[in-house]
Amino acid sequence: MRRLVSSVAVGCLMACATSALAKDDFPANVTIAKDKTIETIDWSFPIERPLEFSRIKRCVATNIHDDEVQLRDSAGSWVGPATGHYYQRDNRGTAQARETFALVDDKSQFLIAHGQTDKTSGLSGWIIRFDLEAGLEQGRVILTMRNLKLAASSSGSLANDGFQPLGSWYRFKSNYAALDAVASTVKSCIVQ
Repeated sequence: MRRLVSSVAVGCLMACATSALAKDDFPANVTIAKDKTIETIDWSFPIERPLEFSRIKRCVATNIHDDEVQLRDSAGSWVGPATGHYYQRDNRGTAQARETFALVDDKSQFLIAHGQTDKTSGLSGWIIRFDLEAGLEQGRVILTMRNLKLAASSSGSLANDGFQPLGSWYRFKSNYAALDAVASTVKSCIVQ
């Protein structure tokens, strides 16, 4: 009985430590939702001198895009029972392009833009779409990504379900790096 209690206690401690360790693996600017999807990534930064809101608009317009993308899969492919030939379906869907600016409020010095980044790793590729909130606030530039969604450009024999909320459980570091590259480009343009 004592061994069983000890084993359970050790298991609980290991699970708690693993859980705490996993949470600490996320950068401080990432907010995780209860369902373990990425809720926001905050790239905001302080500025040392006055800045015109028009500069933020220009930098967002020249560095953020949300193009039309083709999403593919070969779900439903089969091998003919009589011939033994492989019949491959090539299912395609289109995720429409969105206007870059969803909202621009010059008076409040705030905007929301639609953006995306593409990433290829080996034979697979994926697209991350997001909304970027950008604006000026007392001595700071606000840059926050929300509504982050991921889709495989081709999901092979699995049905391609299109854009789904960006999860924190799979390939997070490479997804974060792709989004960091977008944010860094916008930030570099603003602080020039």
